[in-house]
Amino acid sequence: MIGDTVFSKHWLFTALMKLIQEVDGESSANKEGDDEKDDIVDVDDDLQTELCRLWDMSMNKDVVLCLIEFKAIDILVGALTKTRAPRLAEISVGILGNMACCKGVGSQITDSEGVRQVVLLMLDAYSDTPTLVETTRLIVVCLSTENTRELWLADIKKSKTFVENMRFILQSSTSSDLIKNVANIVDQLMDIEEEICSAFSTPELVLAVVEGMKQVGVVWSEAAESLLHILTLVRTTAEDSSCLALHRESVFSLVTDFLHSLCDCAMVTLESKETVLASCYCILSAVVMAPPSDDGIELIEQNSSAITFALKIVEAIRQQRRRLSRLSRRSDEHKKLTETLTARQPHSTINVSEKPANSEERVNAADKRVDGDLSASEESDVDGRARTERLAKASDNGQADDNGQADDSCQRSLSDSTESTEILREQILDFFRNVLLALPKEQMSPVYALLNSSKSSYLHQLLRLLQDGAPECISAIAAVAALRGTGLHALRDALKHVQTTKVSLPEDNKEEEKQL
Repeated sequence: MIGDTVFSKHWLFTALMKLIQEVDGESSANKEGDDEKDDIVDVDDDLQTELCRLWDMSMNKDVVLCLIEFKAIDILVGALTKTRAPRLAEISVGILGNMACCKGVGSQITDSEGVRQVVLLMLDAYSDTPTLVETTRLIVVCLSTENTRELWLADIKKSKTFVENMRFILQSSTSSDLIKNVANIVDQLMDIEEEICSAFSTPELVLAVVEGMKQVGVVWSEAAESLLHILTLVRTTAEDSSCLALHRESVFSLVTDFLHSLCDCAMVTLESKETVLASCYCILSAVVMAPPSDDGIELIEQNSSAITFALKIVEAIRQQRRRLSRLSRRSDEHKKLTETLTARQPHSTINVSEKPANSEERVNAADKRVDGDLSASEESDVDGRARTERLAKASDNGQADDNGQADDSCQRSLSDSTESTEILREQILDFFRNVLLALPKEQMSPVYALLNSSKSSYLHQLLRLLQDGAPECISAIAAVAALRGTGLHALRDALKHVQTTKVSLPEDNKEEEKQL
């Protein structure tokens, strides 16, 4: 048997031989009847079933090693170059895709120039959707690994049809799986290779992304996130304004519909959404700024949902930053306490000087918290001794290393979340800056009316954000709010409040934080 599977090497070898015989049989039929050489060939159901078992098992490391031993890569590539059966092509490239997921095997597949050439040619030769899904999946796997990426990049840049093939699939395919794979490929390529990014960044790609987004749906998904990030990357090229301006209304409608699916709720939460929301507002900023900018402002004034959702996101960013700040402090305290305990030797003689907080003491402390009678120092003392007691026991049980690894993982997670939140904050700030500075100076606009009617807490947070990062916008807002007859009373009051009580976002409401 192969590893812990129920399959033997003999069965594996037999399955490969049947594949070779099937392909050779097609070749013989071609020679006998040249008129039918382009006809699609069906595969026997029993053979399909057996090859599909092999396909399923090709994710197993032991099976992959046996496939390598039997020269399966050459056999599968040979089948791809000869077969006229779409089902055989799908299975063959699917097995290669599974094998490429196995550590070290992806390099063996990539190192074969024949594999790379055949796979890229399949994008030209096949219109069969299942085959294209597996072909693009193999490319995704190989581009996702550093030691296999460079050779694929070199061949992709040499291909004269690759870019057009990717655009065509995004624009015309009805398969969400295929669109997801192609969006992933284009996103990766544009992100890591400037030359390819420039080749892709055309109005035709923007239209293709819009059509692909309609197919996968304007709700969060891996495909939608990749498609939106592609439009973000288009903005980084020299010709971004013209690309987006040609399809301004379609892009604006697409992004606002997507935001509606994420933000049309009482309170927006940011967990795992920071990146895609940042992409949305990066795109909207480009749409507003693309010449003529009056057209972009007109869209904003006609559909104010982008601003409404941005106000909610500003408040969500404030809550997220406070939460991450608390978690970071607790993580640092926990790490210091763990290091102190693990430094004491031997573990079995650890002696905590303070009396451990027993269960009765913690219950009493909890009651005091509810009643508001527990001071900050008392709360810290009880919680600190309880954590110390738990860590000491964990150290006695030999769990110090696990705690250290957990701390490192927590720190990385906090760092990633903080970075994503700050990127989103910058994109929201950039969006408001672009909108507000593009409005006619000292003239009333529906944008100001919307801000005036917003919740006071949202308005205060926005003005603080602008005061910190775009003070010129504060001046523009103040100039309009001071005009007679505008009725912007709430906006004027909010400006006075923020200008007289400047509070930086990271330190917001420390007293409230203690109560929490």
